[in-house]
Amino acid sequence: MNAQKSNLMLLVLLLAVSCGLGGLSQAMEAPEDWFAQDFASTGLLVQLVTEDETKLLMDGFLRLAYPVGFEIQYFTQTAPVTITSQDGFVQVQRGNDVEYGYDEFWVFQDIQNYLFALRELARLPLKFSGIDVVAERSAHRYVAVDDPQLVLWFDIETGLPLLIRQDNRTLAVIAAYNIVDGVLTVAELELRFTEQTAILTLVKDQGEWVPSYVEIADPPGFVQMEFTNWTYHSEWVDSPLPRLARLSELNDLFLEAYAARNWLQALAISQEMLALAPQFWQVYLYQAFAYEGLDNYLGVIENYQQVLMRQPDNHLALNNLAYHYFLKEVQIPQALEMAERAVALERKDIYLDTLGYGYYLVGRHEEAKELLLEALATAPDDAIPEISGHLELVRKALGEGDQE
Repeated sequence: MNAQKSNLMLLVLLLAVSCGLGGLSQAMEAPEDWFAQDFASTGLLVQLVTEDETKLLMDGFLRLAYPVGFEIQYFTQTAPVTITSQDGFVQVQRGNDVEYGYDEFWVFQDIQNYLFALRELARLPLKFSGIDVVAERSAHRYVAVDDPQLVLWFDIETGLPLLIRQDNRTLAVIAAYNIVDGVLTVAELELRFTEQTAILTLVKDQGEWVPSYVEIADPPGFVQMEFTNWTYHSEWVDSPLPRLARLSELNDLFLEAYAARNWLQALAISQEMLALAPQFWQVYLYQAFAYEGLDNYLGVIENYQQVLMRQPDNHLALNNLAYHYFLKEVQIPQALEMAERAVALERKDIYLDTLGYGYYLVGRHEEAKELLLEALATAPDDAIPEISGHLELVRKALGEGDQE
């Protein structure tokens, strides 16, 4: 960087307190918001750099809706990908395939951990406490109203944060800057908000300070994010975020209704979710659970079938649908195949119980006994009575009678 540079090791020595402030500390307003845009979009290039190689992770288009809304679009070799997140509830579209769920997508998490965290600190209720010199720049010093141990210094000319310290720990510090014709045009900050240190480069663009580059330590290398062509919006037109927020809310409401065994309410909530997101395949599981509570066999079967149409290897749907067939003693060959697939995908006690009961129904008693004993060895207390009941049926069929 062709610039004046601050030496991080000597930064503390560059803090010189000015005198003669008088009553200024009571009258000074809060620092100007250096990144005031709530809706913005930018090109985003992300690479992973190690000693051996530089790997392209994505090259796409990013939208931000401060503080919890994000969307990124990029292409892979097989299909375009769009990932949208509203407060941690994520929609992932790959070509025509859409999935939903709670997930901390790493790009969005990094933006929140560094860019948004830096912005949020500048928006805290602050009290002016003096003027210092930081890295040869005049800076206003503020103390957080709710945390006197949090002290922030902002460049008087630009409003950019130059130094942030909390409890004698440095959270952010100016590492380097460029001055062109006496005007600061580029600032490089070292951010220590998490265990992974990041370098954030800010540039002046269209009268606004915006991120142009972030480098995050990711041993054994670095994740590098390059931002280009920032644009700003007063709103997100046709935003998917309100729909995702409602889906997240309904998801929580369903779990509450399910826990309360309010099956009709749970069913109504799941139906509203599918009306908002027909491809949200997990909701067909929700509907199957609600229909189980209502003892509606056809509703149960239809919804597990819907899950398997979208997720053929969903072991929970395979197991549960097979078990419902076994209980009615219908579709036995198909049910056995599904139960065997479920166990092959995940060998857990409830799946072993289902397959063991299926083998009992077709007379494969020795195999059934072996599976049910294995299931009992790891089963939770609430599953033991049902598995034990199945094992008793098998032992009677084998002529063993009641045994411990």
